[in-house]
Amino acid sequence: MRGCRHHQWRRRCASFFLIAFVLLSATTARAGLDVTAANTDVRAPESTQSSSAQRPDASALEAKRQAMTQQKMMMKKQMMMQKQMAMQREMQRHPIRTRVHFALLSFKRKLHHAFR
Repeated sequence: MRGCRHHQWRRRCASFFLIAFVLLSATTARAGLDVTAANTDVRAPESTQSSSAQRPDASALEAKRQAMTQQKMMMKKQMMMQKQMAMQREMQRHPIRTRVHFALLSFKRKLHHAFR
């Protein structure tokens, strides 16, 4: 039975590599056609096209970066809210234990600062 699983895994890997090879060869063939088509064009219009094409890319990248930053901030805010809610639940369930826990943490912090 172990051999069968091993052979199934090998078959999956082989099919994955076959698919990856086909996709890679197709994209390189397409890139090769694009390169030959670009070589036959006149150089002056190509330079204006590349500079105009870079501007939207830069703005698109900036918009994407800003969106990712906003998403990261929202996730941090959500995590902080979850931590606060968990702390409130813990205080309601075990008020003495939580207070003792934080007293020990503050004492440990004071000792750490005192003996640095």
